[in-house]
Amino acid sequence: MRRLALSALLGGCMTLHSANVAPPHAPKAFLASLDAKDPDAPAPPVEHVTNGSDVWWSVFADPALDAAIQEAYRNNYLIRDTRGLIYENLLDPNLPQGWWWPLQIGILAPAGVQHIQANLIPPPGVPLNYNSANADLGATYQLDASGYLAAQRRVGVNLSEQQRQLVEARVQDVAVQVTQLWFNILQTRQLRELTLTQIKYNQDLYDLVQARFEQHLTPRLVVLQQQQLLLNLQAQVPLIEARIAQYNSQLKLVLGRTPNPIDDLVPNDRKLPDLPPQPGIGTPDDLNANAPEMRYAKLRVEEIHHRIAQNRAAYLPTINLSASVGLSTLAAHSEDLGSSVYKEAVFGVTLTWPIFDGKRITETKQLPLTLHRRELQYELASKTAIGRVQDAMVQETNQTTSLKNLRAQVELGQQLLVEARHLFEQGQSDYLPVLAALNNLTDLERASLLAQRLLLDDRVELYRSLGGNWSYNVTTIQER
Repeated sequence: MRRLALSALLGGCMTLHSANVAPPHAPKAFLASLDAKDPDAPAPPVEHVTNGSDVWWSVFADPALDAAIQEAYRNNYLIRDTRGLIYENLLDPNLPQGWWWPLQIGILAPAGVQHIQANLIPPPGVPLNYNSANADLGATYQLDASGYLAAQRRVGVNLSEQQRQLVEARVQDVAVQVTQLWFNILQTRQLRELTLTQIKYNQDLYDLVQARFEQHLTPRLVVLQQQQLLLNLQAQVPLIEARIAQYNSQLKLVLGRTPNPIDDLVPNDRKLPDLPPQPGIGTPDDLNANAPEMRYAKLRVEEIHHRIAQNRAAYLPTINLSASVGLSTLAAHSEDLGSSVYKEAVFGVTLTWPIFDGKRITETKQLPLTLHRRELQYELASKTAIGRVQDAMVQETNQTTSLKNLRAQVELGQQLLVEARHLFEQGQSDYLPVLAALNNLTDLERASLLAQRLLLDDRVELYRSLGGNWSYNVTTIQER
């Protein structure tokens, strides 16, 4: 017995250990790699997570964008975390896993000293001290005759599928996030090019008015106005560069890399794409299968139906099978009596039928109320999904019209500036029309670039609101 107790004590000590958690890898210093390439940049993934013919971003025909999204699907930390919950929940110890889940097998080995009054053993009436020990191998198994365990299993699987739909929604959001950051970088680069072009043009005008001022053909006020406009444009360049660096850091973080402001993700030859042809919209009923938010809301309704079935099964009898086999020893302290070893086997069936269970009765009243509330949420999800598609369509239509008008105004503004400058150089007009035309054209060119960017945003939002089933494959990736 002492050896048995010592072994149990040593076994318990072996399970106790200190947890030494190493911190994640981090760069040696902030901004340490500004003059080098991104140290975390992996090679583009060879195996795509999604099928290129099914995903909406394929319409932009940019392999680099597709590679970035595929990288995000493998390395994005939030996706990896939430994706792991699907399979973690499926292995919940409280969730029936199969025929073996209700089975329990264990060893029972109690030992101790018993004080026994043995009147049949001479001398009569003299109490004897016996050492007794038992070693039994026992097993219990719960039959699922009522279907309770099956209903409990369906509830657990349903909750895991709900988690999958939440992951799919996140997966589709990440595609939108990567694409928007990608377009933000392209837009800001083009804004930088536009600003540099405007600086060059304004520098030429400044040199012109400065020369005319020295010839006493233009007042000093014109020189100061043009100089102020030039300095204003030059002051915007560092802010634009900072914005590009910020977008690159955000994009790399979404891809699962260490944030880095180096502009080396988006190829330098890329420009903001034109609007692709409009996708097939389908019907509102298609959203039931395509929108992860709709699939999630439907699963939440089904969950309550499974819980109702589980509640009803709880009122039926529970049948447990039990069996044990083992050995018992009985050793007296008296040398004359010696010791004996006995074999034992026990088999049995236990039936438990609850007559009254206040918890289940309360649950019976609660579940229909929960079901009604989930059905309302399902209906709200449907109307919200329909509204997102319609809003995106309306926004795209109006933004398209606005962009056409802005581009027409840019062309007219360029003509107006050429004419105003020509009249100024010929001495037929003062500089005020040139300054007004220049400011107007600068604002129009920037507004046109922003409108093109917003139009792409509206199209991406339309793609997102239409959903799709392509995101399922991303949820099946197993962690390395």
